[in-house]
Amino acid sequence: MKGNELVFRTASFSAEGRSMLHGGIYNRELSASLAAGAVIVVSGLLLAGHLKITAPVFVAFVILFGALFVMFRIYVFREPSLEAVFDKGKGIITVSRRRAVRSLVRSYATGELSGIKLGHVTVQPQNIDGVEFVEKIALQHGTVIPGFGKREDLFVVTLDFGGDKAVIFSSRERQEAEAVSSGLKKYMDSHYR
Repeated sequence: MKGNELVFRTASFSAEGRSMLHGGIYNRELSASLAAGAVIVVSGLLLAGHLKITAPVFVAFVILFGALFVMFRIYVFREPSLEAVFDKGKGIITVSRRRAVRSLVRSYATGELSGIKLGHVTVQPQNIDGVEFVEKIALQHGTVIPGFGKREDLFVVTLDFGGDKAVIFSSRERQEAEAVSSGLKKYMDSHYR
């Protein structure tokens, strides 16, 4: 609660399957370190004829790598997030999705909200052959990837605005989705009706 507003923020709002590349193997931290490393390598190649590799230069490159890693992680490979603001003073519901490339903001009048719905979505892996291939490679390396390529059951909370629907929360746990749904319904019932 923030004055007359209820602000709901989450990073868990996607009702789609995960990437083929498992989060434990290829994640945002790895992406940021690969990008920072690429910048360091290119810089080193460009400056190779002009710089001698001495201890201070090496330390500068290590510090630059750390700074680039943090910058890439925060600004380029950041977690997508969703913010839903229920403003009872203005009678507006604003749903904002912040992503690395672009943000999407939509506003609705509270009177357009026809319901807050709890739903169930089953996500099946799309490339079974690819999943089996990756699992075989992982087993050859003595690695097991738990849950990789398995069916996912998600419980989603959706704001229904008639023709337009906005998924604002998703979870593998039904209780979490029920708590969000019932909390939003209580707020809407007590403040708008």
